[in-house]
Amino acid sequence: MSKSKQKNKMIDNDNKQQKENEENNNNNCNETTPIIGSPSSTSNEKEAKENELIIYEFHFPVELCGRLIGRQGVHVDYIRQMAQVDLVVRDDAISYEKQVVALHGRRVDVAQAIELIAKRFPSDRYPQVTFKPINKKIIVRQRPPECVPIPSSIAQLYLPDGIPTEVLVTSVVSCNHIFAQQILHPSYPELSRLDNSMSVFYHHTEMTPLLPRPIQPGIICAAPTQAGWFRALITVYNSNQDMAMIKFLDYGGYLYVHANSLRVLRQDFMIIPFQAVEVYLDNVVPADNQEDFTSESIELVKTTILGSCFKAIVTGYHCDKTRFIQLTKGQGH
Repeated sequence: MSKSKQKNKMIDNDNKQQKENEENNNNNCNETTPIIGSPSSTSNEKEAKENELIIYEFHFPVELCGRLIGRQGVHVDYIRQMAQVDLVVRDDAISYEKQVVALHGRRVDVAQAIELIAKRFPSDRYPQVTFKPINKKIIVRQRPPECVPIPSSIAQLYLPDGIPTEVLVTSVVSCNHIFAQQILHPSYPELSRLDNSMSVFYHHTEMTPLLPRPIQPGIICAAPTQAGWFRALITVYNSNQDMAMIKFLDYGGYLYVHANSLRVLRQDFMIIPFQAVEVYLDNVVPADNQEDFTSESIELVKTTILGSCFKAIVTGYHCDKTRFIQLTKGQGH
């Protein structure tokens, strides 16, 4: 396996490895491997499920949107603050009688937000208010709130429309949600040089500045992994626990980290565009009897496409402006 592919897999699996290390450190030198299905294993799986980032969208009667939003948005702000989610109310593209409510955040926080809305609209008084998801595709995609764009002054690579493009899959978030690099782009050869320079500079963390407070979503920073230091975007910040959800901008993937592990990114490390392109795989959905992709199916997709090269063609756009693509194997791969 090439050095580049090894690095991609190390970054994609870093969150998993980090959790394993934390569990080992907390075992008080007990080296016994937990048995699958044991209470501790089940608890860890439940916690991982609750911390998944999701987008949950459902229809809401247009005549009740005023009550949902509140005067000057006071009730929406209350839900955002209490549940730590991003809540957006927008027009439905098909029906004038309904609006779309979109909740973005951790699965457990989205559930809390739905409970808060349900309390304001009890089913006995408002039977027309339901929380049935609009589209399974949206539910299973693990991604941060779309309100955190990369600053327009900084270059982010995108896949061109209508042109088959050679890509390397660098991160698999879910079966239909991946990141890829354009390996024939003129800036791609500079990436390994940038990675090496960052790892050397941030090796002595005590000599590099912490992020200034208060920390806000949208900040671009340097983030550590077991494979080195990489450019990242803060998508969610939890001030109560001083934790941040970050997206790796050159290799893709998300990681929940302590904010004090992040560092200010030097301006000379912004010399090349961000390489990771976030995309959805077209026509890839869970089985009919499943709400979500199983962990086994996600692992199977990882072993099949992670670190491999494909031809990618853009087939459309999601409502959050993320591209849908189809992957095909090129000759010689």
